[in-house]
Amino acid sequence: MDDKKIAVLIDAENVSGKYIKLILDEVSNYGSATYKRLYGDFQTPSVRAWMKNLRDYAITPVFQYNYTQGKNASDSALIIDAMDILYSGNVDGFCIVTSDSDFTKLVLRLRESGMTVIGMGERKTPNAFVSACETFKFLDILLNDENPSQNPSLPQTRKESEADGSRKEAEKESDPNAVSNIPNMEEMEKEIISIINTHADDDGWVDLSELGDNLPKRVPGFDPRNYKCTKLKQFIELFDSVEVRSARNPHNKILSIIYVRVKQKEEKPVLSKVRRGGKRKKDADAEE
Repeated sequence: MDDKKIAVLIDAENVSGKYIKLILDEVSNYGSATYKRLYGDFQTPSVRAWMKNLRDYAITPVFQYNYTQGKNASDSALIIDAMDILYSGNVDGFCIVTSDSDFTKLVLRLRESGMTVIGMGERKTPNAFVSACETFKFLDILLNDENPSQNPSLPQTRKESEADGSRKEAEKESDPNAVSNIPNMEEMEKEIISIINTHADDDGWVDLSELGDNLPKRVPGFDPRNYKCTKLKQFIELFDSVEVRSARNPHNKILSIIYVRVKQKEEKPVLSKVRRGGKRKKDADAEE
């Protein structure tokens, strides 16, 4: 995917400039940022704060004056540019950086044209926009995880992870306007078990990569880092209902293949009773 060309379009009026390095780092996981444009009314203090990043990260500013108070003209400018870029045929995908659901229709239109669309924003981003994107990154979570002073140790048990999963309620209380789109651990467990049951082999095992491909499709915005886990395997191991095992990769001795399945219920010792009963019958016949 390194050769994919990505157009990065940032809504400066809805996203803080403190995320800029994180945004570009995440985009680099999908390809090269060939377009980097920032939209907003630079008379606004929050947008003007982005100015220091323009030179350092080679971002093209697109100034859009808001002709009417309360109306965001920069949204229209971003949408028009996105469609121009789409029809130019110069990119393979888009990264739309915003916490505004007004861009939902744009994302749907880009995906209808076969474009990969990566969304980025904060947890307050409405579900409609998160679901419309092929993948979505919650910038405030990822930024906190990169900050050691705000990043507690990773959860090691399910109880700890469930407590961590409930942090969205506490955050919602601290910020009444915030809306969290991160499913709790119970919801994630149901999705994981459903995927395993759908794709498992006769023994109930499924390749971890299969799970990794399907989780973001079922849970928009899913990322192990949302739950303070650096890898998918670490996240899956938090659940008591599933088990993980590794097997040697026949094509590469250095690498291993990781499999996951729902833990099997203990079988009732019915056969052993039959055997014991059969043995007693044989002994009785011998006595006769």
